[in-house]
Amino acid sequence: MSSIPSAKDHAVIDSRHLDDLFAALTRKGYRIVGPTIREGAIVYDDLASSADLPEGWTDEQDGGVYRLKKRADRALFGYAVGPHSWKKFLSPPEQRLWRAELDGKDFKIIAENGEPPKFAFIGVRSCELHAIAIQDKIFLQGTHTEPAYRVRRENAFIVAVNCHQAGGTCFCVSMNTGPRAESGFDLALTEIVERDRHYFVVEAGSAPGREILKDVPHTPARTAETAAAEQTLSRTAAQMGRTLDTTDIKELLYQNYDHARWDDVA
Repeated sequence: MSSIPSAKDHAVIDSRHLDDLFAALTRKGYRIVGPTIREGAIVYDDLASSADLPEGWTDEQDGGVYRLKKRADRALFGYAVGPHSWKKFLSPPEQRLWRAELDGKDFKIIAENGEPPKFAFIGVRSCELHAIAIQDKIFLQGTHTEPAYRVRRENAFIVAVNCHQAGGTCFCVSMNTGPRAESGFDLALTEIVERDRHYFVVEAGSAPGREILKDVPHTPARTAETAAAEQTLSRTAAQMGRTLDTTDIKELLYQNYDHARWDDVA
């Protein structure tokens, strides 16, 4: 895991100003989507404000186990990745391409010309950024591209959140995909909850991210604050519930293409 860059590269947003980030995104025309609690799980849905975030909740995850429980603090992002993914917003399972209207004895075909919403994703984890990068490779970088996906992807504003808690099935350190977001975001937040203070160390990863940050009250990060973020990430990396030896893993998988284990998993 690489270390957090120096304090001069980061800003700090107090938790009470998180709604200013929501307001700035709304003024830019973004539909804000992020984690919230629905039916006993932390899922991705529309957010009106930071009050919709799962404040004070975490999840327990392991093989065949998922449950929510209260935290001892008021962390907003104190959970591991839940059952939903961002793909349902970038590549919805159902999209209407056209509709037909009766015109006398004939049908009139009307193409679906509505522009998809501009999404602002709040709380994207590093492993999810890597998953989105694979989707980009499939939908955007092949011989045939998916135009609807391209529009949604190019219009998306991503607020990543560096993990400060690993789940029982997490193994991102083994795959070099976390817990810190390295790229692919507009803003990246590291949440710090102290006894008398709750704040976010923020890194801007794009020009749109820097523009949005201008509209949110913030202060330059101090060395102690970036050090707290570094300690959070180091602690999370040590919490991994799983490890995976990736040495020659490609060849290992090819050699066991017909292994009986695949039938057991299926």
